[in-house]
Amino acid sequence: MASMAEILSELKSLRKEVERSNFCNRSIYTTKDAAEFLGVSVSYMQKLIASREITFYRPKGKLIYLERKDLEDFVLKNPIHSKDDIDSIVANNLLKFKL
Repeated sequence: MASMAEILSELKSLRKEVERSNFCNRSIYTTKDAAEFLGVSVSYMQKLIASREITFYRPKGKLIYLERKDLEDFVLKNPIHSKDDIDSIVANNLLKFKL
């Protein structure tokens, strides 16, 4: 039979999983939450906001909010294609010019 300490430890672990699940399902994030979502520091997130490299919202002029879609768009902004993708793009472009 499990001890009280083991049960409490398991409950804490389950609580963290539930909180993480809820965190990932949000559509609007604060600066701190957005930084955590992207896996960057809060200061880097603030730099992105200050330089307007990422879309953000200020409904009352002070607090900053970011949409999940904007965070995802930022992450996917500069794709690096694989060699196979590049070969395919080149082949398709060559076919266009031959026609």
